[in-house]
Amino acid sequence: MTSPRPARAVSRPGLIETVIALAMVTILGLSWGLADIGRLSRLILPDADDMMRLAQIRDWIGGQAMNDWTQYRMAPPMGSPMHWSRLNDLIPAASILTLTPIFGRYLAELVTVVGYPLLLLFVSMLLGARIARRLWGERAGVPAVVLAGLAYPGTTLFIPGRIDHHALQVVAIQIAVLALMTPGRVAATIAGLALACSMMIGLETAPQVVALIGVAAVGWAVRGQRDSARLTMLAAGFTGLTLVFYLTMRPTYWSDTLCDAFTPASASAIILVSGVLALLAWLTPRLTSPWQRLGVGASLGGLVIALVLARYPACMTGPYGQVSPFLRIRFIAHIDEANSIFAQTLWWRMVSLAGLMAAGLVACGWTTWHASRRWPLWAPIAAVVVVSGLITLSQVRGVYIGAPLSVPLLAGWVVTARRDGRPLLVVAAWLAGAGVTYLVVPSYIDRWLNPPPAALLAKGRAAYATPQMACNSGDTWEQVDRLPAGVVMAPTNMASYMIGATHMKTVGAGYHRNDRANMDMYRYFLSPPGVGDPIVRAWRADYVMFCPGDFSEIKVERTYPNSLATVLTHGGTPPGFVRVPLHGTPLRLYRRLD
Repeated sequence: MTSPRPARAVSRPGLIETVIALAMVTILGLSWGLADIGRLSRLILPDADDMMRLAQIRDWIGGQAMNDWTQYRMAPPMGSPMHWSRLNDLIPAASILTLTPIFGRYLAELVTVVGYPLLLLFVSMLLGARIARRLWGERAGVPAVVLAGLAYPGTTLFIPGRIDHHALQVVAIQIAVLALMTPGRVAATIAGLALACSMMIGLETAPQVVALIGVAAVGWAVRGQRDSARLTMLAAGFTGLTLVFYLTMRPTYWSDTLCDAFTPASASAIILVSGVLALLAWLTPRLTSPWQRLGVGASLGGLVIALVLARYPACMTGPYGQVSPFLRIRFIAHIDEANSIFAQTLWWRMVSLAGLMAAGLVACGWTTWHASRRWPLWAPIAAVVVVSGLITLSQVRGVYIGAPLSVPLLAGWVVTARRDGRPLLVVAAWLAGAGVTYLVVPSYIDRWLNPPPAALLAKGRAAYATPQMACNSGDTWEQVDRLPAGVVMAPTNMASYMIGATHMKTVGAGYHRNDRANMDMYRYFLSPPGVGDPIVRAWRADYVMFCPGDFSEIKVERTYPNSLATVLTHGGTPPGFVRVPLHGTPLRLYRRLD
C-alpha cells in the first residue's frame, strides 16, 4: 500500500460520523447490557474495581470528604487508604445526584453505571475519528469510527458497568494526542490540561504522558522559536491544573513513601517537568541549533528524573514496592493485567489481547516509512502506540491504551486501499484494523483444533462462567445484605463485591495499600484450620466467606494441602463457625458462634 495524500484542513466532526458512532454505541450497549442484564439490574458490576468504585462514589455522596479517599469498610475500624482520585467520580456522582430526585436512587445508579461508560465510548470514537481525519483527510473519519467500535480489547473498558477509571484515561490521552497534533497555543494548553488529568486519574498512563511530553520537546528542538510559545503553554496547562488538583483534591493520606497515584512524588515530578519546559522555552534564543536544544533538553530531563528518584526512592520500586514479598508472589503475580502478554497460558488469548496492538505497531512503521516528512502530525499518536506496545511486553494493561489509539493509524490502511481500488486489499485492511478479528478468528481456530466435550457444549454460556461470576449470580448479595452487619474475612475475589453490594465490612481486599489486612487474610485461609483463630479475633470478624475457586490461582490444594482454604474447597466449615444458608448460589457464608 502507498501512503494517503496529506490531510486537508480539518473541519468539525462530520454528521455522518456522529450518527454512526451513536448507532454503534447504542447497538453495542444493548448487546453488552442484555448479555449481563441479570447482574447489572442488581447493580452487580463486571469487575471488582467497578464495585469498589461504586462504593467510593456512594460514600462521597453520603458525606465523605472530597480529599478523603479512605475506604472505611475495608480493614475496619481505621479503614484502608485508596490510591484512586475523585476525578473519575465527578461525572458518575453528578449523574446520580441529578437523576435521584427524578427516578429514585436505584434507577439513578443503574442509568449512571450503564450510561457513563457508553458516553465515554461515544466520545472516544469521535476523538479517534478526529485524529484520523487530521492524519489522512476527511475520508478517514468513518473508518476510524467503525474500527473504534470494534477495537477489542480496548472496548472492554467501555461496557455497561465499567465505571472504573481506565476508560477516562483513554479519553484523556486521546485529547492530549489530538491537541499536540494541532498547531497553536490554545491546543498546547489543552494538551497540558489533558496530561494533568491523566496523571491525576492514575499513574498507569505515566509512560504515555512522558512520551507525549518527549514528542513536544523534540518538536521544540527541531523547530526552535516557532515552538517555544507552545512549550510554555503546555507547561502552564500541565502544572496549573495539577496545582488546582493539589489545592482541591489532595488526599489526606499524603506520604513521601508512596509512588502509585497522586502523591508528593508525582506532583513534584509534574511541577519540575513543567519548570524545565518553561525554562527551555525561555532559553530558545540562546540555543541556536537543534542539537543544542536537544542536548540541553535531554540533560535537564535526566536531571529531573534523578532528582525525583533521589527525593522519592519509593518510585524506584514502582507502585507495588511496599507490598509484602509474599503478596507480590501469591497475589500481584496473578493479576492478569499486571503481567506480561507472554504470561498468557492460551495462545489464542494472547493473540486476542495483543493482535490489534501489534497491528498498530506495524501501522506505526508503515506511517513512518511513507509519511516521514509529516512526522509532527503523526509523532504524538505513534509515540503512545509504541510506548503502549513496550508496556505490553511486561504488563497486559498496555493494550488498553494502545488498542484504541492504534485505530486512527489503521484507518489509514482502509483509506489507502480504497483509493487504490483493490477490493481484496480493502477487505484485508478492514480485517487487520478490527480488534474483534483477533478475538473471533483465533478462538474459533482453537475450538476447531480442540473441540470442547459435548457435555460442556450442552451447558452453553454457563460452561464458561468463572466461579466468581457464579457466586455473583441471582440474589446472592441481597441475601447477605439482609443479615446483621459485621466484619467478614473473605478472599480478594469477593471482598470488593461484598463492599459494593452490601453493608458488610471486610478485612482484606485486592488493593495494594491494604497490605497488613491482606497479609492477615492470606495467613488465615492458608493456615491449618484453627491456627488462624487469633487473626479472626484480632479483626473481630463475625463471618467467613468463601467462593469455590478462591485461591485456585495459587493451586491451593497442592501448595497448601492442609490449609483452611483446602478444607473449604471440599465443603468443610471453619472451626468456631456455623454455615449460614444461602439459596441459589455456590457462595458460602459462615457465622461465628462466640
